[in-house]
Amino acid sequence: MTNEELILKFYDGDETILEKLYNKNIGFIRSIAKEVAVNFNCYNKSAEHPNKLTAHSKYVVNELFYEGMLEFFSLLRKKKYEPERAKLTTYLYPRLKGAMYRWMECNLGVLFFDPEDMAELRKAQQLYYDTGKEPEEIAKELGISVEDVARHIGYNTHFLSVYDLVPYEDGEPYDPYERLMPNKSSASTDRIVYHKLCLEFLKELFEALPKKDREILGGSYALFGYKHIDLDELCLEHMMKPDGIIKARKAAIRKMREKYPESSLRLWKSVYRTVMREAERCHE
Repeated sequence: MTNEELILKFYDGDETILEKLYNKNIGFIRSIAKEVAVNFNCYNKSAEHPNKLTAHSKYVVNELFYEGMLEFFSLLRKKKYEPERAKLTTYLYPRLKGAMYRWMECNLGVLFFDPEDMAELRKAQQLYYDTGKEPEEIAKELGISVEDVARHIGYNTHFLSVYDLVPYEDGEPYDPYERLMPNKSSASTDRIVYHKLCLEFLKELFEALPKKDREILGGSYALFGYKHIDLDELCLEHMMKPDGIIKARKAAIRKMREKYPESSLRLWKSVYRTVMREAERCHE
């Protein structure tokens, strides 16, 4: 029986079908686990045994498979799949891949990159996704090969922080470590408060966006309570092509930037800078 025929029997109340569906799709889940491991440079053969994976690669692939298996059963039990709309594997692929990507990001993430490589990766992704530059242009600007640009673009990471949604002012950069772990940084109390209020006022700009813009932007960058969703999964959720999602994402960011000049965030940043300048004068 096909996946689609089996799922209809499950919907009719036959719980034993779940095991049959799982056994029928084990190879499908494993193939996605292998694909994700390759994308994260975690599918490596042993130097001593060229036909076998390294112990680390085996671990990663197995963990990805188990993550995909859990997502597989979770999705089937939700009974949201509609056989008349698409094949079961077409429905499952972006969702299982998204779950595996999230596992990789949580458990491995940027640990494979040193700070210099990560800075290069983030810059390449910003130029590609946010400014729309072609890989050849990015390669020329960054002084790297087109192949390296393609690798950077393909790496799934949250390259755009919430603070990148508004322009920097007075050449003032933000320290991600200070922002994400204020209790473990050397930042002053006033600086921590400043960042916290910036985030709260930025949330006001975000929540003023239409619902679809919030879902696309929130899902893309895991902003303000939204869970990160892989691009393939976003496309399926909103019935859009990848370039359509990217254009919608850019449009949402543009809307926030257009509202920024008269926002509470702009006012707060202006007040803070004025106060700090006055404080500096008093200590001179």
